[in-house]
Amino acid sequence: MKEFIVKRKTVLNATPAQVWDALTNPEKTRKYFFHCKVFSDWEVGSNITFVGRIFLIKKIEMKGIILEIIPGKLLKYSLDNTHSKESTSSFSVVTDTLSFEDSKTTLTITDDVGQGEGAEERYKKSQKGWTRIIKGLRDLFNSKH
Repeated sequence: MKEFIVKRKTVLNATPAQVWDALTNPEKTRKYFFHCKVFSDWEVGSNITFVGRIFLIKKIEMKGIILEIIPGKLLKYSLDNTHSKESTSSFSVVTDTLSFEDSKTTLTITDDVGQGEGAEERYKKSQKGWTRIIKGLRDLFNSKH
């Protein structure tokens, strides 16, 4: 069975605390995550919700659950894909891992979009989406001199 896992990695001119803030602060996420703000109380088992407008036009609300969290190091959460017309019952699992070396933070994002109906289409959309998000994060941190 084919796995539909998207993996993106980037090195940012920032500390893990700064990158963590960008991942968990609604005012920061809206700058790079398709104009979406993220909301959660950042505890295992709690809800995580991304709310906004893609391209400032189409309203979006993505919901999931925090699966694992180590502040400044790891954020793992599910996202419900049932809002997608290609899917009837599926969850993506997104894992953000941070490491620090030579005054820079490496952020690795892994998105397991799941199996079943619509998985290949979700995978293709996820590839494009995470590429844009990584670019936005690079712009946020690496443009500062």
